Amino acid sequence: MKKELRAHGVKITPQRLEIIGKLEELGSSHPSFNDVYKAVEAKYPSISRSTVYENLKLLVELGIIGTFHYKGEVHYEMNFEPHVNMVNSSGKIVDIKNDEIKDHLKEIERIINEKEGIKIKNLMVLVE
Repeated sequence: MKKELRAHGVKITPQRLEIIGKLEELGSSHPSFNDVYKAVEAKYPSISRSTVYENLKLLVELGIIGTFHYKGEVHYEMNFEPHVNMVNSSGKIVDIKNDEIKDHLKEIERIINEKEGIKIKNLMVLVE
């Protein structure tokens, strides 16, 4: 993520580095804003919610991370491959890594692009 930020001319601050580090650490769990904020606040107790929010918003706007909504919360996604997110029995959101499913999702993406003329930025399916 640091490379992408530098490529966009974004200054790398200690707080931004911590946010990136926590996203990389928590990424596979699809953290919510509150998950990221609490993890960063542990190291930087004086960091404001708005600082974390604005940095996450910047990463989304630059296309470095993605978002999806689940049960009224925004969750952050680092996996841009077509995939399925599944809520497991303990309530955690996990990626389903299955080549056959991935092939079907790529086919859906192709059909939407060719038949509907819509260029998909990120295709995710959430299963609960």
